[in-house]
Amino acid sequence: MPVYRDSEKIFAEEKEPQKYPISKEDLSLTKQFYEFLGDKVSLAKYECEVKVLIKAKESLEEAEKYYDFSEERSLFEPELILDRVFDYFGVKSKEFDEFKRLEDEIVHFKRIKFSSAEKYEEIKKIIEKVKSYPQKEDKIKQLKLDFEKDKDLDKYTSKVQEVENQYIKEANYEYNSKTVKIKYLANHYYLPVIVSETEKVDYLKHIINVDSEVKFIEQLEEYIAKPDNFFTQFDWWMFSKLDQILDEVYIPYYNPKENNIAKFKPDFVFWMQKDNRYLVLFVDPKGTSFADYQHKVDGYKRIFEGKVFSYNGQNISTRLRLYTNSIAQVGEDYRKYWFDNFEDFAKVLKSELEAKLDE
Repeated sequence: MPVYRDSEKIFAEEKEPQKYPISKEDLSLTKQFYEFLGDKVSLAKYECEVKVLIKAKESLEEAEKYYDFSEERSLFEPELILDRVFDYFGVKSKEFDEFKRLEDEIVHFKRIKFSSAEKYEEIKKIIEKVKSYPQKEDKIKQLKLDFEKDKDLDKYTSKVQEVENQYIKEANYEYNSKTVKIKYLANHYYLPVIVSETEKVDYLKHIINVDSEVKFIEQLEEYIAKPDNFFTQFDWWMFSKLDQILDEVYIPYYNPKENNIAKFKPDFVFWMQKDNRYLVLFVDPKGTSFADYQHKVDGYKRIFEGKVFSYNGQNISTRLRLYTNSIAQVGEDYRKYWFDNFEDFAKVLKSELEAKLDE
């Protein structure tokens, strides 16, 4: 997982700071207001550093470089906006420090809570059955060996049925008329995985219950069941759900609404290795209307785009992909980060990775 450190530089000193969202009308009014105040009055009024004022002044002249005009709503309050612009250029960001081995940064599966003490043993038994699913194959093999010795078909058939009942790959559990699926996903970080098809399940906390996340899991399961799936080219791979509250795997980005550096926690993280090449893939299956996706992508680009990192003899690269059910709504500048079906997602990612792996 990536680790970050506080930057010594403010945005005003960065070569290419993330663009500040603003409407063209507001920028025009703010520029006129700044020209009316002048440098000295602005310094006294807003109490900003000289280097921040110089950069803000430069930004008003080179608007395309510093501002994002996707903001359609105008505030028509140039005094307030100029204050925010000065604050923006004075923000200290985060810088990439290093990669480290995952330790206690993904912990939400340790905090899954079941609200009913009375029914707890019921769901626990199902969880244990699914969790022990990998033992099924070995048990069946042993029964076949035993059958070769004694040729007792009735005994063999009975024992096989017991194993089938004891070790299951997936099961449903219903409580208060709300059903969850308990799944064994071989490449998931923790086992089993608990998924709900409705976000209104209130008897289990910190499970996968957001519609976009559930659909992504379903698509992933269908895809990896295919013998020629993209993941087969790797020597090893795993993935994990990330909890927005409890887990600490994230990408720092500038949040203009709060004027601070916030944590973008994608819904899933994948780890994939081939020889000495290692990929960390962040996947966030949300619609394009989801708040601030552009700023989150900008945060990713600023730290990771086009870079290869070294760790323990491995060359680590990263990717970010976001899911939508309508890619047509995505702006051209961000389209390469989005996918609306799993086959296209795999094709695009595979071509990128093959190019990298062949270097």
